[in-house]
Amino acid sequence: QKKLSIVGFISDIPSHCSVPSIFFHYSCLRFFDMYRASGSSSSHVRLPFDVFLNFRGEDTRSSFTSHLHMALCQKGVKVFIDDDKLPRGEEICTSLLKAIEESKISIVIISENYASSHWCLDELIKIIMCNKSNNRQVVFPVFYKVDPSQVRQQSGRFGEEFGKLQVRFSNKMQAWSEALTFISSMSGWDLKNYESEASLIQIIVQEVRKKLKNSGTTQLDVAKYPVGINIQVNNLLLHVMPNGVTMVGLYGIGGMGKTTLAKALYNRISDDFEGCCFLANVREASNQHWGLVELQKALLRKILMDDSIKISNIGIGISTIRDLLCSKKILLVLDDVDTHEQLQALAGGHHWFGHGSKVIATTRNKQLLASHGFNILRRVNGLNAIEGLELFSWHAFKNSHPSSDYLHLSKHAVHYCKGLPLALEVLGSFLNSIDDQSKFKHILDEYENSYLDKDIQDILRISYDELEQDVKEIFLYISCCFVNEDKNKVQMMLQACDCHFRLEMGIKKLTDLSLINIDMFNCVEMHDLIQQMGHTIHLLEPSNSHKRKRFLFEKDVMDVLNGDTEARAVKAIKLNFPQPTELDIDSRAFEKVKNLVVLKVHNVTSSKSLEYLPSSLRWIIWPKFPFSSLPSSYSMEKLIELTMPSSFIKHFGNGFMNCEWLKRIDLSRSEFLEEISDLSSAINLEELDLSWCNNLVRVHESVGSLGKLATLDLSSHSNGFTQFPSNLKLKSLKELVMKECRIVKRYPHFSEEMKSSLEELRIEYSCVTDLSPTIGHLTGLTHLTIVECKEFTTLPSTICHLSNLIALTVINSELSTFPFLYSRSLALFPHLICLDLSNCNITNLSFLESITHVAPSLTELYLTGNDFRSLPSCIVNFKYLRHFDIRNCRFLEEILKVPEGVIFMNAQGCKSLARFPDNIAGFISCDLEFVDRKYRQLILMNCDIPEWFDYKSRNNSITFPTTFNYPGWRLKVLAACVKVQVHDCVTQYHNTAELECQVFFNDIPVWSSEDEEKCLVEESRWLSLEASPNDYTWFIVLNPHRDFYLDLDDMMEGSPETDVSQLCFGINSMEMDHNIIPDDNWNSIGGSIWKNFTVLFTPRPELSDAKVSIKSCGVHVIMEE
Repeated sequence: QKKLSIVGFISDIPSHCSVPSIFFHYSCLRFFDMYRASGSSSSHVRLPFDVFLNFRGEDTRSSFTSHLHMALCQKGVKVFIDDDKLPRGEEICTSLLKAIEESKISIVIISENYASSHWCLDELIKIIMCNKSNNRQVVFPVFYKVDPSQVRQQSGRFGEEFGKLQVRFSNKMQAWSEALTFISSMSGWDLKNYESEASLIQIIVQEVRKKLKNSGTTQLDVAKYPVGINIQVNNLLLHVMPNGVTMVGLYGIGGMGKTTLAKALYNRISDDFEGCCFLANVREASNQHWGLVELQKALLRKILMDDSIKISNIGIGISTIRDLLCSKKILLVLDDVDTHEQLQALAGGHHWFGHGSKVIATTRNKQLLASHGFNILRRVNGLNAIEGLELFSWHAFKNSHPSSDYLHLSKHAVHYCKGLPLALEVLGSFLNSIDDQSKFKHILDEYENSYLDKDIQDILRISYDELEQDVKEIFLYISCCFVNEDKNKVQMMLQACDCHFRLEMGIKKLTDLSLINIDMFNCVEMHDLIQQMGHTIHLLEPSNSHKRKRFLFEKDVMDVLNGDTEARAVKAIKLNFPQPTELDIDSRAFEKVKNLVVLKVHNVTSSKSLEYLPSSLRWIIWPKFPFSSLPSSYSMEKLIELTMPSSFIKHFGNGFMNCEWLKRIDLSRSEFLEEISDLSSAINLEELDLSWCNNLVRVHESVGSLGKLATLDLSSHSNGFTQFPSNLKLKSLKELVMKECRIVKRYPHFSEEMKSSLEELRIEYSCVTDLSPTIGHLTGLTHLTIVECKEFTTLPSTICHLSNLIALTVINSELSTFPFLYSRSLALFPHLICLDLSNCNITNLSFLESITHVAPSLTELYLTGNDFRSLPSCIVNFKYLRHFDIRNCRFLEEILKVPEGVIFMNAQGCKSLARFPDNIAGFISCDLEFVDRKYRQLILMNCDIPEWFDYKSRNNSITFPTTFNYPGWRLKVLAACVKVQVHDCVTQYHNTAELECQVFFNDIPVWSSEDEEKCLVEESRWLSLEASPNDYTWFIVLNPHRDFYLDLDDMMEGSPETDVSQLCFGINSMEMDHNIIPDDNWNSIGGSIWKNFTVLFTPRPELSDAKVSIKSCGVHVIMEE
């Protein structure tokens, strides 16, 4: 080992050094090894150190060195500094040698009198030994008021001091000289190059922390398996403002990873601050005696590195923190706070801290942080399915993924945990020792179907236990009965269940604590494990049925319905069987629950009759209702919702006589329903769904006059109506859907009362021939859709009054032409963005001339499957057209122009096409910034790769150099195309042939058509051909500065080992714009860096039902100055 260390040192000794000095250095090694083997460690050396300071005490101890020592300590760096009280002899003591060995970094401060100390020189030799040995200790030389050249040559005043040692240490002089020469040749800092000692110290500290951070020395322990953390930290950093004092709040349910994320963020940014402190478990610590005072002390002592700070009470602590830190840039993390008192005592406001400071807090309570003035609030969500599977696998199998035998079971476990890291860790660790698949599955089933694991429940229940009693009631009702319901509906249900007190506040409290979530559709969501916790708490309620308000499980429900006594307290019953189950109860069983408000029943069958339902019911939600009618004695006077899809009900008799509270009726797919009786008393009805009730022949005239009806669905009545409202006066109706009403030839008149209400009209698979001219009254209509109405021939000219129309769709009809609409003074359809006239047998497109005037904002035009022979020249006047689809226009012979703004044009299946756009070059080279940050595509049939393309290949890939030899120029456009042949089709029409395109730089992927996150439209993921046997050509036009998703530095390195997953921030992402390659950086790249690009086209047979053969491909590049 000694010889190895000598060889390592010899390799770096300057050539002018003599051989005898090498032998002396070897004796020094033996000498120091002897010291290392003998004697015990001094009490001054208890733990390994981060930094060892080597310096001349009389020169710098009271000045530079002491200031550097304090600055390092304030950053939490463990420093060994030679105590002046240590005994000194002719040789350095073992404790110093051991301290050098156990330090990760040595800072050698060379001053004018440094070489006069044989202790400094002996330490220096040991430092160099450690630097050259296997542990590769980092060495930083600092030249303090001395010229490095004098050190290297031992000349001048420095050399004079060194020479004085010759008398006493002649046998060491050569080795010391070589050590001084070696250290002076290393990269370090010279004080004269810096404005002040303070500025140099700041730079040294930053460099030390950077080195220690890379070695993990000063980092908090984040997690054993930190899956998905880096992505979360990256996303969070996008929102953390660099200037000013920023307070960042991370909130979410327990076990979601808030503390883990806070630690990772702390590790990532801690180097940028003058002082840092991570206070863990604030909630628990503050509950101890003198808890907040002790936390205040810990905060100050950690940031200021001063253990002498004393605080006697919270008030003094507040003023002390504010006074001492108001001018310091600090990083403070408060983990698991739950009261305003904690925040006020530890981080009372932005003005407490210096410019650039960051305060990060984690909590279960969002409102707590919002009310305290936190700038940024971020909910910590669970892991996605891929991340969840990886974390579970690490704990269950000690691998990043399960074996194929356990893949399905592992996915099942991840689905159960719903992304909750705590649950994934607990369940994975529990299953770690299970090597039998059947037992593995059995344990999973137990977890899913029985009580929640205690470790998980203890964490989740903390938030529940903090709730007031009335809010606990709200939580239990939601978890047991109302998950995935509309928030407004839930509030009404809760009110009906006597949860009146502080209802709004209770919902908000549950939201703030992340026990529930209100999604973008105003739906109340709850994590599955929190819902399971609610069920567990529900089961622990008093078993006495007289007192229980909710019944959730089969045994409990059957006990109360078949019992001998009434259960007047019961407000809600929910029965949900996984398989159809016979309901074995008496026909009047519901008399036991006369105060029942909510009845939810799923998968219940019954061979008996139902003779009683309580009049107290507000909600009946009973899919596949097994009875032919409601009980004749049942009164709907309090009913709000009647949801019975796929029921066996035939009629309601006079059931709707007194139902003024009724808001929703859903009887969809009720095959036996024959008629809807008088609904005139349902004055508050908002939604009526009678779709797919194929035997329904009579709809009462009163339906046409329901003033609050907003949604009416009358789809699929194959037998037609013998009675239907002839005049619709539904002034609140927003959506009318009529599908498969095959006998109806003409639809009702629309009254002027509906002019501002109806927004969407959909008529599909019907026998309608035209629309009533009264459609012009519907000036609020935004979407008009007519699909698969084979006999539909005419759009009335009154559609010109539909000024708010956004999308007009007529597909698979006999329209043949379009009404000529023209206005010299105004755009009739200023908001129209989509016009779809596919498969309408249109032979003449002259009407498009008028469309260019009346619909100037049109962005999508679909003319698929029509019979026109050419495109009119006016097509180029659609300035905002982006998607242009003319597939399967079998008589189309020529395309003269392509609208310049189009980003996706599909002309596949145009078999007669003989003349192709003469502006393909313009399509490729036009200003891509004009097309809404999206790459462009063009699909043509029987078209060759243009001759002027720069590179061509008969394979499925093409590699081309990027040394363009244009100094000062940059790559503006990369256009790729491929010609393919589709064959072996399964059917004559509508085969699917999938093809993917990828772009690589030096073998690193920089773009892919398959990446869903980088595309705006589904059809742009890859080439998808509704193909018949033929040749197709696919053009793709890319702007590298916008579309490529690889970071510039990594592109310059060109390293195949680059973790591209960390660089893919996404095309078209406004938030990530700073990661897209800046223009000025592209200009600076030379040919030596840009080696090559590769464009690869790959058929996707697993997604195709026809074969694809690639005939050729090509690439064209456009440069700009």
